[in-house]
Amino acid sequence: MVNRERRILWEKRLAEYEASGQSPIAWCNENSIRKNQFYYWRRKLRGSQAEIEKPIKWLPLNVGPTLVKDSIAIHIGQATVELNKGFDQDLFRQIVKVLQTV
Repeated sequence: MVNRERRILWEKRLAEYEASGQSPIAWCNENSIRKNQFYYWRRKLRGSQAEIEKPIKWLPLNVGPTLVKDSIAIHIGQATVELNKGFDQDLFRQIVKVLQTV
């Protein structure tokens, strides 16, 4: 059975379950369906349905001079290393190796 056919089959089964008014366990027992399959497909199809129904909401981001920095702080464990533009990459590698052993 192809994935599309399987999806259509489970959409039909879940619609039948909803219409039955039964509990998931009772419906699965009556229809000889394993409970783990039922829950898997219900979760899978609900997730894909939610993605279709909910539009993406973008938040505005105001970029100004206060967000542009000439340095970055990197946290490694409890240590913080601040790097400025033009930092020595070899020295930074050595520092990271030392911090990884601590």
